[in-house]
Amino acid sequence: MEENRREENQDQNAEEDAGGFNKSDDLAEEIQQLVEAMARAARNVWSSDERRQLEDDLRRGLGSLLGSLEDALERFGRSEQGQDLQEQATRVANRVRESELAAELKEGLTIGLRSAADEVRKFADSFEEKQAQSPPSQDIPVEPDKDESGEETA
Repeated sequence: MEENRREENQDQNAEEDAGGFNKSDDLAEEIQQLVEAMARAARNVWSSDERRQLEDDLRRGLGSLLGSLEDALERFGRSEQGQDLQEQATRVANRVRESELAAELKEGLTIGLRSAADEVRKFADSFEEKQAQSPPSQDIPVEPDKDESGEETA
């Protein structure tokens, strides 16, 4: 069966080649016709009464649904359960804000302490390096100052 299709395609191609038929022009023309047909179909569907009726039905239905939801939410908000839920949500939101603030403070303190410790370590390391590089100090006796009478001055 597949061989028959190949033979038909080869025969068709041979006929087109023999007739001087340009395949690329035919392809472009077919694509153009397809695009035009699709555009015409889209215009027809868009301007159809059925589409307009469907759009109107959807608008009315969605509007009615939205109105019903708003009414139900308003009634629930006025009910005792709704007010309890609002209060609980407010408390939870406040706790979250407070815990976020505490976490931020803790993080800030931790970073600050880490930075201070790093600076103290750098200073200590630098001081130790300078001590190691400087020659050992020699003890030179210092005599106390004496005045003209030979007594020590403070």
